Amino acid sequence: MSAPSLNPEDYDYGDPDKYRAHIAELMAMVAMRANMANDYAVLRDDAGLRYTLKCAAAEFRAALGLLGDLAEQTERERQRRQPTPASHRHSNAEVRP
Repeated sequence: MSAPSLNPEDYDYGDPDKYRAHIAELMAMVAMRANMANDYAVLRDDAGLRYTLKCAAAEFRAALGLLGDLAEQTERERQRRQPTPASHRHSNAEVRP
C-alpha cells in the first residue's frame, strides 16, 4: 500500500485540508479492508470477514462524520469572508457626504 498523499500532520489545527487528509487516510483504510474482506470471503473465514467489515464500517462512519465537520468549517469560513449586511451599510454611509 502506498503512503497517503495527504498527511494530517502537514496541516495546522483548523485547516480544512487537515479534515481532508484524515478523510483520505480513513478511506485508504476502508479500501484496504475491502481487499481483506475479499480474501476472507474466498478463504471462507467468516470470523475474519465479520471483523474486517465491522472495522471498515466504523472507518467509513468516521469519514462521514469528518465530512460533516469539514462542511461546517468551510461554511463558517465562507460566512467570515462575506461582509455582513449591517457592516456593508455602515461602510456605504461613511462614503456618502
